Amino acid sequence: MLAVCVTVVLGLLSVSGSQAAPLTCEDLLRPLELSSVNQTLGKWVYIAESSDRPFWEQILYTLLHSAWIEVSVPVGTQNNILDIAQFHGFGIPHQNTFGFGCSRINSNFTLHDNSTWTSVSPIPVTEVLLTTCSDCLLTLEKWGEDGKTYTSLTLYSRRRELTATELDFYKKQVDCLSLPPATFIDPKKDLCLDTTPLLEDQIAKEVENAVELISEIPRMLRNAFEELKNSVYQPFSDIFG
Repeated sequence: MLAVCVTVVLGLLSVSGSQAAPLTCEDLLRPLELSSVNQTLGKWVYIAESSDRPFWEQILYTLLHSAWIEVSVPVGTQNNILDIAQFHGFGIPHQNTFGFGCSRINSNFTLHDNSTWTSVSPIPVTEVLLTTCSDCLLTLEKWGEDGKTYTSLTLYSRRRELTATELDFYKKQVDCLSLPPATFIDPKKDLCLDTTPLLEDQIAKEVENAVELISEIPRMLRNAFEELKNSVYQPFSDIFG
């Protein structure tokens, strides 16, 4: 859910260990109603994502170190309002030379029924529940950008690692949507702390630091000029006293 404008399908349902017949795409992508919104609350770790947005796979593989979300009901609001905090670790995870930095983005969602969520900030989003493993959360995301509509299917879980059977189930769902192969995050990578500051606060701090630096430039230039002047004229003073 990397801060995109989306129509999202979320899902919470056990994947049956055996099927009498192969599941159809209609079965795999059927929206699922929740008995309670409480089933979606808490921490969910980012497992994988597939998207038809151009270069999205390259962006994920190159820059995304790890990610997780925290779903909660804001204090003093109705049960149909949800907060989703998205924690993203960015860096160059496939090159050991670099570390990674963290950022947090908060979004508010409105629960219209047990299968449809919408958000307008930071971008319009709609979310619906789909079948996945019992402790997983699945999001099918559609968003508009530059006059085009893009789709993503993102898998989260309470666990850091899923079984091969669970991942295969997810891959079949990706295939049903005719999306590119999913990008999977290394479950051994560290997660960002829940104390990670908001992205807008980080940007504001960087701007503040830049302004302070710019304001110091005249003083720094004066000092540099004085040092240069002294270094040039001091020898003559010593000679001619």
